Amino acid sequence: MNLKKYFIPLTALFLLAAWPLSIAAAEPGIIWGGPPQVKQVALTFDDGPSPRCTAKILSLLKQYQARGTFFVLGAHVERYPWLVQAAIRDGNEVGNHSFAHPRLTKSSELSREQELERTALDLEMLGYRPDHLLFRPPFSAYDGRLVAYLAHTHRQMVLWGIDSGDWRGLPPAEIVHNVLDRVRPGAIIIFHDCDEKEQADRRPTVEALKVILPALKAAGYRMVTVSELVAGGDATKRSSSQSESLLKQPVKPRLDPAGKKTISGSL
Repeated sequence: MNLKKYFIPLTALFLLAAWPLSIAAAEPGIIWGGPPQVKQVALTFDDGPSPRCTAKILSLLKQYQARGTFFVLGAHVERYPWLVQAAIRDGNEVGNHSFAHPRLTKSSELSREQELERTALDLEMLGYRPDHLLFRPPFSAYDGRLVAYLAHTHRQMVLWGIDSGDWRGLPPAEIVHNVLDRVRPGAIIIFHDCDEKEQADRRPTVEALKVILPALKAAGYRMVTVSELVAGGDATKRSSSQSESLLKQPVKPRLDPAGKKTISGSL
């Protein structure tokens, strides 16, 4: 019996069968994706909000009945709280991306905690108290200290499986190809609606989304929040209580910011 002709297909089948386990059990407390048997993806946006692009992205998401997860910087939340409120009112999810975007693997314990907790307070003062506390580390860099702190504070780290590449300043067509050529059920896709210095031009991201969103919808994908993706449930079932609890006049927090293996990405 010639086994060679069966080897490659059998190997591919084994890897496909093992894929859901690798997502769920790669590292405890870290979310890399959702169930691959459900045709959903999570679109995530880092480093905002920004008055230049966030509102345009929110409008596009609403147009295509999509929801996203925005990993915000506390410094930007304090400048543009109404953009966070608008995202929440539209049914989007908001996660913590630190206050000022430092590389937390090189920060002191006190500085790291202040980076997370000031942003958490900023969101809480806007009335946002989600069931799931999500955090994405700046530069996608984390270590054992950070993982332990997140577990202690009942937070979940969210990474990603598909990089749009928009942070590199790519033109819209390349961002589109980076996403649509690699999209798969259960994927978390990373975009950016600003940067930590509010200097990056994210208009290519907006233009790319004008192609990506209708293409995903036409292909039968539901675009949901990270929490909905992981749950694998119905994206249309979401409580409106968080939106209703938003403060009309947000109060600015007065908490001062912070004056071994490392895993690091480029974002």
